[in-house]
Amino acid sequence: MLKLRGVVSKCFFLRRHISALYITGDKANENYVTLQPFLDFAGTFRDRAVLEQSIARRGLAIDLEEMLTKYATYQTHHEQLLRLEEERDAITKELKLLTKSGGSAAQLEELRARGKVLRNEVKALKQSLYPIEDDFIHDFLHLPNGLHSHCPQTNVEKLIYRHKTPPAVEQPRWHLDRKELVHFVDNNRYYMMEKAAHFDVDAMQALARYFVTHGDFVQTSNPDFVRCVLLEANATPLSQYHLVREEHLLNKLNTAYLTGGGAFESFLGTLTKLCVYPSVLPLRYVACGRSYNREEALAYGPTPSLYTATQTNAVQSLVATQTEADADAALEHVLNLAIDFYKSLDIPFRIVYVTAERLTPAESLRASIEVYAPSLKRYVCVGRISNYGDFVSKRILFSTRRDKHYDFLHLVGGPVLYTTRLIAALIELGVKLEASKLPGALQLGPSVQAMSQHQRDLQEFKDLFK
Repeated sequence: MLKLRGVVSKCFFLRRHISALYITGDKANENYVTLQPFLDFAGTFRDRAVLEQSIARRGLAIDLEEMLTKYATYQTHHEQLLRLEEERDAITKELKLLTKSGGSAAQLEELRARGKVLRNEVKALKQSLYPIEDDFIHDFLHLPNGLHSHCPQTNVEKLIYRHKTPPAVEQPRWHLDRKELVHFVDNNRYYMMEKAAHFDVDAMQALARYFVTHGDFVQTSNPDFVRCVLLEANATPLSQYHLVREEHLLNKLNTAYLTGGGAFESFLGTLTKLCVYPSVLPLRYVACGRSYNREEALAYGPTPSLYTATQTNAVQSLVATQTEADADAALEHVLNLAIDFYKSLDIPFRIVYVTAERLTPAESLRASIEVYAPSLKRYVCVGRISNYGDFVSKRILFSTRRDKHYDFLHLVGGPVLYTTRLIAALIELGVKLEASKLPGALQLGPSVQAMSQHQRDLQEFKDLFK
């Protein structure tokens, strides 16, 4: 088990004043530009009422009127700069023509003088535009995605599926009492043992295999560390993950964060600046890995437990589609696969659309998969699937080519399983930790539970070459 406190820094930023996603020219000397996002001003401000509704329902402290004023100022300066650049280009072309046609020295000198004046004017205007651009663009990047029509209109989550009702237990079990299965130190350190350790790995692998064999997904392996530029592209609060201390950091703005290979953001590096043909869509990916999210479980505190642990094994999914309708179908497809998995456990669970105030700015809709936890007397999230629309794709330049036109892809994805919380709930519900009855578990082999650790390691190595 990774000891987080020895690897990462405890400090983090709630909101930075300088962005790694958009770097203005005056800062480009110290920090290279990793990614230049597509800024859709016209599309974002086209329907002001929809944008205002998204901001209000999410409970964001954004003054849209002030931002539109900044946008007008930015647009005025930008248009003035374009006019000067066009005039400079025209003078350059005219100089070349006069030089070839043998123009008089006076004409050439006059044009050169005008060119120098324009060059100085452009330089001065750029210097005055940088703080205006910096102020407006960074505020613009904090604007949220539009809300999906299925997102609850009120502050009450919307139930879309439920399996079994919660049991009525006066004195529920407490999962940490099972010392032979869990050795819990704190939220950063815990150790699964015996059947819990086997189930932790087997359930994750079984679900991933089920997605591959029954959902037409491709399994990938993602990095544990993600650069800040990708977190900002996904509008992920930087406080969710641990900032990594780097001795030799080339770009001070684009720091690294420990997310785990089971985090949605770990997919984004592969998709950045990628253009695919429509014939390969939809793209379906699934990955197993760790997830190190220290904010998600705060809702299940304050008592430290497996429900509040900052790290867990996870199964992460991602689907890229061409249209909004395809994205809706992809979300339903992923949810159906997840329902098959959780129904096989025969435990009380439900799927709900969460309220707008619980969404990140990039999400337009989120379906939360929740299992009942007897000790907390409430449902806990063991997975979630989100619809991001083309919000993230515009920021990472993930597109498809159609004739001579480029369309940004719609993304659907999220962790369909957090093993740590699921194991805690299963222990309290009195369910045996056996992965053999899970969908996809048959491919683990008939005697996998009886194998020694050496045999299991050897089998996993052999599976790499299948």
